[in-house]
Amino acid sequence: MQDRIWEIVAKKLAGEASVHELEELEEILRANPELHYPLQTISDLWFHPSSIKEDTQEAFNRHLERMKAHGIEMDLVENEELITLEETRSRFAWLKWMSAACLLLLAGWYFFLKDSSGSGSNQGHSLALNSEVSTKNGSRSKVMLPDGTQVWLNAGSKLTYGKDFGASLREVSLTGEAYFDVVKDSSRPFLIHARNVDIKVLGTAFNVKSYPGDKTTETSLIRGSVEVQIKNRPKEKIILKPNEKLVVAVDSDSLVAQPSQPRMGNTMRLAPQVVLDQVNYHEKEHVIVETSWVENILIFDEETFAELAPKLERWYGIKIKFTSPEIQNIRLTGSFKGESLQTALKGLKITANFNYDIKNDTVIISP
Repeated sequence: MQDRIWEIVAKKLAGEASVHELEELEEILRANPELHYPLQTISDLWFHPSSIKEDTQEAFNRHLERMKAHGIEMDLVENEELITLEETRSRFAWLKWMSAACLLLLAGWYFFLKDSSGSGSNQGHSLALNSEVSTKNGSRSKVMLPDGTQVWLNAGSKLTYGKDFGASLREVSLTGEAYFDVVKDSSRPFLIHARNVDIKVLGTAFNVKSYPGDKTTETSLIRGSVEVQIKNRPKEKIILKPNEKLVVAVDSDSLVAQPSQPRMGNTMRLAPQVVLDQVNYHEKEHVIVETSWVENILIFDEETFAELAPKLERWYGIKIKFTSPEIQNIRLTGSFKGESLQTALKGLKITANFNYDIKNDTVIISP
C-alpha cells in the first residue's frame, strides 16, 4: 500500500502519472482522507522550492563569513569551474533531496496515524475518524479535498472532515474563513458546518467567513447556487444567487427569515440579525472585496481601528494593543497587497494620527 502510494505520488509530481493512476490515487485518498494533508504539503514543497534555495544561499554566505573571520580566504574566481558544475547539478540535487524528503514525510505521517489509531486511546480514535487542515495567523494555504474540491484557507482557520467524506455526502466543518471551489456532483451534496449556519451546495464557488471572535457569519456566493440554513431554525432556508452575500448575526435569538420584505437599495433585511446583500467590487484593486484575501489583498473600508485590529493580527501573525480607547474609534480605509507590517503601519499613519511601537510580535498603538 505504502509503496504504491509513493509510486503514484512520484509520477504525479513528475507529470508522468496516467489518468488511471490519478483515479487510483483519488480512490486511495477517499478511503484514507488522513493522507490528504501530508500529500498536499509534499506537493506545495515540490512546486515552491525558492525559499529553500534562498536559505541555502544564505547559509553558504554565512559559512564564507565565518571562514573569513578565521583568516581563511576562498578565491571564488579560481573555483568558478566548481561553482558552475554545482549550478548544473542544482536541479538534480533538488529533485533528489525533495524525493527523499517526500518519502520520509509521507512515511512518518502514515506510521504516526497508524500507531495513533491503533493505540486504543481516545486521541488515536479521533485521528482515525477525522482529518484536519489548519493555518496559523500570518499564513494562508490552499488544499485539495479527496473529491477534487479546492479550498483556500485564510489565516487562523481550520477545516475538518471525516473518514467517510465522499461516501454519500461530502461534509466538512469550518472555523475561520475559507473560499471553496466545489466540484459538481449531484449524487453527493457538499455540506459545510460553520458556527451558526449550515451551507449546502452541489457545485459552486463561494466564500465563508466565520471566525470565533466575529459578531457575524458571512456567506458570499461567486457563482452557482448555495442553500444556507440557520442553525436552530431547520425549516428556514435561504437560497443565494451569484454575487449575493448573506450576513447572519451570532446572536440567534430572533433569526426569522422574512424574504417578503422589500429591498433597500442592494440590501434586503430578512430579520434583525439576517441581511441579504450584494458582494462588493473594489475598483482600484479590480477584485471582489469578500474574496480579495485569496489574491493576498487585504481591503478595509471605513472600519474602526478596533474592527481592523483582528484582521491585521490574523494577516501578519501579531498582537495589537491599544493604550487609549479613542484610538480604537479612528476610522480607516485602504488596501494592502504584499506590504510588510512596517509598511502597512506607516501607510495607516498617513491618514490617522497615532504612534506605534513593535516589541517582538506585539504592536502597541498609542496617541
